Amino acid sequence: MVRKFIAQRRPTAGLEIRRPRKNQRQEVDVTYTIEEALRIFIQAKEAEGLRSRTIKDYRQHISYLSEFLLENHPDVIDDVNSLTTNHVREYINYLRNDRRPYKGAEHRKEIDRSGLAVNTINIRLRTLKTMCRFWYDEVMIETNPMIGVKPVKDDERKEVEGLADENIGKVFNALDDRQFAEWRDKVLMYLMLDTGLRPEEALTVRIEQFDFRSMFVLVPSMIAKNRKGREIPITREVGRMVRDLYEETKQYFGDPEQVFMNAYGEPFTAGAFRKRLNRMKKRLNLEKLHPNMFRHTFARKYLLNGGDIFTLQKILDHADIATTRKYVQMTNEDVKAQHNKYSPARRFLRR
Repeated sequence: MVRKFIAQRRPTAGLEIRRPRKNQRQEVDVTYTIEEALRIFIQAKEAEGLRSRTIKDYRQHISYLSEFLLENHPDVIDDVNSLTTNHVREYINYLRNDRRPYKGAEHRKEIDRSGLAVNTINIRLRTLKTMCRFWYDEVMIETNPMIGVKPVKDDERKEVEGLADENIGKVFNALDDRQFAEWRDKVLMYLMLDTGLRPEEALTVRIEQFDFRSMFVLVPSMIAKNRKGREIPITREVGRMVRDLYEETKQYFGDPEQVFMNAYGEPFTAGAFRKRLNRMKKRLNLEKLHPNMFRHTFARKYLLNGGDIFTLQKILDHADIATTRKYVQMTNEDVKAQHNKYSPARRFLRR
């Protein structure tokens, strides 16, 4: 006779079930320099398929920490396991009080003041938190120095503001269509103002991404920040401008690599665009003018003109609608205009 055996549960009364504590000390057998630890981390993230720009940011952010440690705690450079929470907090205070904005940054002028913006500091801390968690999980460090380190708090701040109507007019009126560079800038600005494309998405767009019959531009997944392709409608006027610019560029340089090229037949870059806007800002006496402002202006105007926030979220490629809400900054004039238009009191006052 074949008997069926059923496994019985062992009694748990009186037995201690051990689970590792959140930050339990673990023994490290090998000593890694910060550079070696960074290389292992980068290899793992590349294997996960992270974008090259994200990898570049990881390298850049850890270089800031290494620079600080080399000057203040050089022993930590040779042994990442000796990095402590106190070192991290000292580094935070250095970023808040002593670090100069854009120091050592390519294509950006160093600002003559000390202390970085809170948002910038928190971005660097998020990178360090990701790295330290990886190093701890891989048993490269005994304790995670980022445990207990909280983001830096700040007073309520506005996101990037868009452009006021009068400033949009100033910008476009200042451009001379007879000059190739200014005509190209004008088309780029209109494209971003019409579609809400990110600066990098707009600058690197290729003519094959446009459907001039159905009037939309395709942002493929390999370009999109959230790795999801999307089709964004464009107006016929802007579509015509894009096609005219491409045909003109083609006459000069043959088949161009992308729609927006510089005067030497090379791809027009975000850094070059930012510099040109900065010069225009000074010439027109504007407080701010940089690439992302056209995307933010699109977002604000889209809602003010009657668009809904859920469609806007899809167009802007935001994973979380909370990001879309933060993205839209209404001016006092916008709020006043909307109030005058929709206040329920006006309906009864007109009787």
